[in-house]
Amino acid sequence: MKKHLLFAVTALLLLSCSSDKDALTGDIWRGTLLTKSSAGIPFNFRFTGADTALLMEIYTGDHVYKVDEIEVTDDSVFIEMPLFGSSFRLARSEGKLAGEFIRSSYTMPFEAQKGVAGRFDSLHISSGKAHGRWLVIIGEKRLIGEFNESDSMITGSFLTPTGDYRYFEGVLDKEGTIMMSSFDGGFVRFFTATTDGENLRKLKMYSGFDGEETGWGFRADSLELPDAYSVTGMKKGYKSLGFSFPNLNGEMVSLSDQKFKDKVTIVQISGSWCPNCLDESEYLSAVYEKYSPGLEVIALAFERADSFEEAKKAAGKLASVAGIPYDVLVTSQTPAKVGEALPELENFKAFPTTIIIDKKGAVRKIHSGFSGPGTGVHFQKYKMEFEKFLDELIAE
Repeated sequence: MKKHLLFAVTALLLLSCSSDKDALTGDIWRGTLLTKSSAGIPFNFRFTGADTALLMEIYTGDHVYKVDEIEVTDDSVFIEMPLFGSSFRLARSEGKLAGEFIRSSYTMPFEAQKGVAGRFDSLHISSGKAHGRWLVIIGEKRLIGEFNESDSMITGSFLTPTGDYRYFEGVLDKEGTIMMSSFDGGFVRFFTATTDGENLRKLKMYSGFDGEETGWGFRADSLELPDAYSVTGMKKGYKSLGFSFPNLNGEMVSLSDQKFKDKVTIVQISGSWCPNCLDESEYLSAVYEKYSPGLEVIALAFERADSFEEAKKAAGKLASVAGIPYDVLVTSQTPAKVGEALPELENFKAFPTTIIIDKKGAVRKIHSGFSGPGTGVHFQKYKMEFEKFLDELIAE
């Protein structure tokens, strides 16, 4: 009798767990993060899988950000983002979620509705007025807006000399108002402006819980960023780097090791807190696979951590999410102390920074910042030039 009762209770619990997750999976969701001024920053996501393999997929255009640390109880959902130290703490009812998005520096109210596919209530009216390149002026900041308009949506990003704002998606409504939002599991942004095809007016950029800035802009099809290879250099008298740091297995690695002899090597200055570093890590992983064994790559992790073990854990998370196949070294230095870890560098400005070293160990180029896949033609141009230079070095 006791065995039958135990089996029945176990079966009921399993059924409850399964039905809890079934209530989340299936249809797409629209989530909305609320700013201090009650502006809504929407994004779409979906839960897939079942039982212990529940997965959250966050969508922006063609980009999918996957999250697998999800706990479901009778009335709650707890979601830990893989990077950026962020999480959701949510209560759930039929077809709805409500609660908080939590980061170390702020908390935002959050609500979501199942079965709502549109990111915005307004329909996209394709007119070509938003498509192209724009100079966006917000206070002292000068951004390049690169927007791609299709029949169903606008996608794009904003570029700065040190990197881009990653993936945006939105609409151009019938009144000529652009609305685009971005959420990558950590960073939250919402851009809106009216346009006549030549100018951007009533421009606002929301960032996080209380960031709200106004500005203006105009079409600038030939606008380019400053040369990213001219920002950071080597101090006088230095031609090579002399670092030595442990990798994630605790093994000391330096450029004098045998594996780097007579090989072109890329040194990536990175950190798990940096979204552009994630994009670059994914790209460099593909570059490594393409050129190996003729090319080596090393990532130097500068983490916001108080101990080696914390830094190692953070760097390991980035390596896992980006699928990094090359060495990741833990510098045990914070992002503010790159100069102490790499005293040979002059005028270090941005994460990530990419150092290209020839077969003789000499630094040949240093690229400051990274404009990733969300920037469209800018990323394609960078890839072509970057890999052309690698081809030349490998052929030397």
